[in-house]
Amino acid sequence: MKLRTSASALLAAVSLSLAAAPAVAAPAAHSEVSTHASAAAMAKWHTQRHEALGPGKNMTAGYWKRPKGVRVMQVKARCWGNDSQLTVDLSYVRRYGAGEKVAKSGKWACNGSYGIVRIHNAGHGTYNARFRLNKKHTVEYWVQYYK
Repeated sequence: MKLRTSASALLAAVSLSLAAAPAVAAPAAHSEVSTHASAAAMAKWHTQRHEALGPGKNMTAGYWKRPKGVRVMQVKARCWGNDSQLTVDLSYVRRYGAGEKVAKSGKWACNGSYGIVRIHNAGHGTYNARFRLNKKHTVEYWVQYYK
C-alpha cells in the first residue's frame, strides 16, 4: 500500500510541475521573424533601364554604367513580327580607348516572348546593347542587374 501511494504522489507532483511550467513561444513565430529579416537582405533583379526602340533594323540601347559591386547583368528583349529574327549583342567598352567587345550574343524569333542575354562576371564599367533585325520592327528591352 505504501508503494502505491508514493507512486501516485510522484505522478501528482510531476503533473503539477508540468502544469506550472511557464509557456514557451512556438518556434514558428521565431522562424517567421527570421524569414522576414532575411527576405529583405535577399538578392533580386533590378531594372536599370526599360525602353522601346524603333521601328528599325539596327538599333542600339546606348551606354550605361555598371553599378558598383554588380557581377551579373542581363538584357531582356522582345519584338513582334512575322518571320523575323532578333539578334542581341551585349558588349562592354574596353579600357584605354581600345573599342568595344561583345561579351554575349543571343538570337531568337520575333514572336512577342522575350529572350535573355546574360553575363555572370561583369567587371568593366561601361556596357551597351545592339539589336539587329531582318525586317523593321519595334524592340522593347530591359537592362537588369542582380544584387
